Amino acid sequence: MTKTAQAFFRKPLSLAFYFCMSLVACKSTQVEKAADENSFQIVVLPDTQYYTALKHGGTMEMFEEQIKWIKQNQAAEKIAYVAHVGDIVDHGRAKPEEWDRARKVLYQLEAPTKDLPYGIPYGVAVGNHDQTPNGNPTDSSTRVGFEQFFGRKHFEPRPYYGGAHGSSDSNDNHYDLFSAGGLDFLVLYLEYNEPGDSEYNAALEKEVHDWAESILTKHAKRKAIIVSHSILARPAGSKSNEVAGTGNNSTPSKFTPQGKSIYERFKKFPNVFMMLSGHRSGEGLRRDEFNGNVIKSFLADYQSRTSEPGKRNGGNGLMRLMKFDLKAQTISVRTMAPRANGNHLWEEDEDSQFTVPLFK
Repeated sequence: MTKTAQAFFRKPLSLAFYFCMSLVACKSTQVEKAADENSFQIVVLPDTQYYTALKHGGTMEMFEEQIKWIKQNQAAEKIAYVAHVGDIVDHGRAKPEEWDRARKVLYQLEAPTKDLPYGIPYGVAVGNHDQTPNGNPTDSSTRVGFEQFFGRKHFEPRPYYGGAHGSSDSNDNHYDLFSAGGLDFLVLYLEYNEPGDSEYNAALEKEVHDWAESILTKHAKRKAIIVSHSILARPAGSKSNEVAGTGNNSTPSKFTPQGKSIYERFKKFPNVFMMLSGHRSGEGLRRDEFNGNVIKSFLADYQSRTSEPGKRNGGNGLMRLMKFDLKAQTISVRTMAPRANGNHLWEEDEDSQFTVPLFK
């Protein structure tokens, strides 16, 4: 047989081998892609008021490193969304420089990337320190500051932004929409309006809750997360407000007055499965079930933490990573503080790093 003939008869084998290996590679890629789509994360930013106020040991570097880490790790960590639980600043409208600091840092999330032309989707809750007077939930209380930099007009061009309550530029109560892991989500933000506070507004609470019900009804097929500044207090006996690494989830948190009001109003909606909050210093978790639907509430607020007795650190840059594993049907929580030198701080006690069922 000539070399030409030998080459001719070798070709089918080579082509078949190449075709077979291509199928294996394609199948492997498909498996990896399917596994990749089974999970994603959201990041929770607790109260940043002492970073922007440069107070109680808080620094802007702590805030900046949080956002820098999120941006640098968005793809690798599959970060789909970022939620800030409120108290962006400490002094409401009294110190505009705090809002300017917050704007410069949070706006970095909006930088477009190849896969995210509008940046990383994010939302911000209104805390009592974002309002003037403190705790006043009316539109006028956030017109200077929050409305200027995080108002409706700022977010409306972004495709993940759903809308807001009322007809002004107020964004105090608003919602976002995002999809990840083959599921569609609604993130509903409700402003601080605490029953029992001197500035509590019952009529506005009803109006806002009526609006929120309409949004939950309209998007009934979306899994809903409620974010509000005040929902949980730390569990009785917990020292997680000041001391790191000593907590556990053996004792459930109690609702704050506003948290109780929110839960009682929206527990009937089967698409609501999670609530996120800050405000009360410490870490906490509780699970409630109504008509077969489970809602888990999470507290993360580190503003009263101390590096040593009597020396506060303003929150130390701590934030929450929440991994949604759709195959295992779990949420895994990690708590960390990014550091510029790469020596990131991880809290691994039982109320800082834990796993709970996703929808049960």
